[in-house]
Amino acid sequence: MRFVLFALLALGSCADATRTAPGPEQPDVLPYRLDAPDAVIALSSELTETSALTVLPSGRLGTLQDETGTLYEIDPATGAVVDRLVFDGAGDFEGLELAGDAVWALRSDGDQFRLARDSTGTPTARKVETPLKSRNDTEGLAYDAANHRLLVACKEWPGHDLDDVRAIYAFDLATETMAERPVYLLDQAAVDTDLRFRPSALAIHPATGQIYVLSSVRRAIAVLDPDGTLLGVADLHLDAAPQPEGIAFAADGTLYISSEGTTGPGTLLRFAPTR
Repeated sequence: MRFVLFALLALGSCADATRTAPGPEQPDVLPYRLDAPDAVIALSSELTETSALTVLPSGRLGTLQDETGTLYEIDPATGAVVDRLVFDGAGDFEGLELAGDAVWALRSDGDQFRLARDSTGTPTARKVETPLKSRNDTEGLAYDAANHRLLVACKEWPGHDLDDVRAIYAFDLATETMAERPVYLLDQAAVDTDLRFRPSALAIHPATGQIYVLSSVRRAIAVLDPDGTLLGVADLHLDAAPQPEGIAFAADGTLYISSEGTTGPGTLLRFAPTR
């Protein structure tokens, strides 16, 4: 089997965390028409519960099927599955991100899996345990290249002594250790007065460094400056995206969002930047 997937591969204290301040509910900060995707693409029938998204070195997309430890490479133009890599057994895998010479997969209990190639070119998978647990329900994963770390978002419990916030932790790639406290805190009331915003996925814009936080429950995207300032929240109320679970950027700023299906395969949405 050819592993085209791997073409490339041949938080301080709570006081240190940046907490969001109230911002506009519908910002003009997003250079995308979220109500008008450039393309809506049906995914393979294998991907009814696609739960993550990343851009691979080949220009194709990597995604996961919830509850299985399999990395799928898909064609962004057609949604067809090009390749597969089984790296673990059944599990609630929710995040996927290319970081340097490896792809990282995130399980909802906080454990991460480093997918790479060894010196012979053989694909390898290595599990790294972190202090985060199932109670945190980790779902979002993004590569912060400027700080050589992965950002990990908690859908549920943010951590000890933290109330009415959603937390984003930092995983140092040099030491493969997770910061004990969050590096970003999203004030729930600032993001959503209904307190329904729960992070499902993360991505960092390649040009601005802004952090896009996708919420499947709220069907919205919150945008943060690198310093943690909340720039705004934009709705993603599209019939084609009933349960958005993945977000990624191409190098040219093209935005991809993947959604689970309701009665059939998931969908892939593509948005070209408007400015």
